[in-house]
This record gives sequence, C-alpha cells and structure tokens, in this order.
Amino acid sequence: MADDITFRRARTPAEDADVLRLREAVYVQDQERLTDTAQTAETFDKFDAQAYYLLAYAGTEAIGTIKIVPDSSAGLPCEDVADIGGLRSAGHRLVEFGHLMTLPGVRNRKVGMRLMREALVHSVQVHQVTCILGDFFIDDLDGKLRDFYTDIGFVPVHGPYLDPRFTGTPLSMVAALDVPKSVRLCKELGADGNKLLRYFFQDFDAYARGSSEYADIPAGTGRG
Repeated sequence: MADDITFRRARTPAEDADVLRLREAVYVQDQERLTDTAQTAETFDKFDAQAYYLLAYAGTEAIGTIKIVPDSSAGLPCEDVADIGGLRSAGHRLVEFGHLMTLPGVRNRKVGMRLMREALVHSVQVHQVTCILGDFFIDDLDGKLRDFYTDIGFVPVHGPYLDPRFTGTPLSMVAALDVPKSVRLCKELGADGNKLLRYFFQDFDAYARGSSEYADIPAGTGRG
C-alpha cells in the first residue's frame, strides 16, 4: 500500500464539497447506481446533524470517504429496516459506518480498507464504541456478506433486502461487529488469525489508549 495517503475529517465547505464530488463520481458516474445524487439527499443526509465524514487524500485530491454516525436520540440509519434494540439493551455503544466510497482509479491501493481502519480507530478513541453497524451490499453469487466483512467479525442482523434508493445493485444486509469479541479472537488466534483481523485489531490496546488526531470531535457533532 502506498504511504502518501492522508486522512482527515470533513470540516470545511471545501471538504464537504469533496464528499459530494466523490458521491457523484462513484454512485452516478462509475457505478450508475443513482441518476442524480440530489434524488437521495433526504435519506443520505438526514443524519448529518450527528454524523460526519472522514476523507482520504492523495496529495490534494480526495480519493475516498466513509461516514460515521454515532448513536443518538435520533437513532441510526440502519433502523429504517433493522431492529437493533437488542444491541442497545446489551449495553453496547454503537456507531454506524456508511457511504464507504473510493475513486475507481485507486481501488487497487486498498484505500477502502484503510478508511475502515481509520474509522474504527477513531470510533474507539472518540466514542469508546463496542459495536459497529453497517448496511452492506452482499455477494451476488451466494447471498452472503462479503469475506472482507466476515473476516473482521461482522455478522448479519437483518436482510438480505433490496435498497430502493439504488438501481441495478445487489441486495443489501445490515451487519454488526462486536468490537471486544473481535479483539479477543485476534488475541487468541495470534499469528494464526486471518490478515484482515490482525490488520484491524492486533494493535487494539495501543490505539485504544492513544490520543486521536480526531479527538477534538465530540460525540454528536455535525460535519460542517
């Protein structure tokens, strides 16, 4: 992986514009899953009062992004389709990751994986998260979560279902990752664990104690 990629939270109008350009480039132009990003603004952005984006940059070019939605009185986006009351009643501190996008030209650089790890580290340090939720497209062939997600500990909690906001897409599935469980498994397996599990969790104790470069972001703030 290249080491010239930097990450930061979208704070400024220019950075917010980068998020929208990525949405246009990925969802409309490349994947053709939307005809116009404005058509889904109400559903895509209705949690922006408590959500924000992390951006990946190659130099000055935004090449990828991921949205972090901390749990709040407004709930989480996945609750439009899934019942996650059991996770709350179990005492979990929840965040939802969404809108993981990378430009087509950088997808061989594992930028999406790096964004997921940035979001995990940030969520552990800032929100003390114990459970991460995501609404993912599933594998067309077997109707299951893709190996990338299962390898790091995501398990299905709802679906498969068809997301009506997109056209020509696979079915979707809501999944949850129990962070302490994945950390324990990573420690138990050690070098025998899969590479993805180790990439995300083998240094968990270090980053859970560390101070985050994003630590000025209190829970529940917007992304403007």
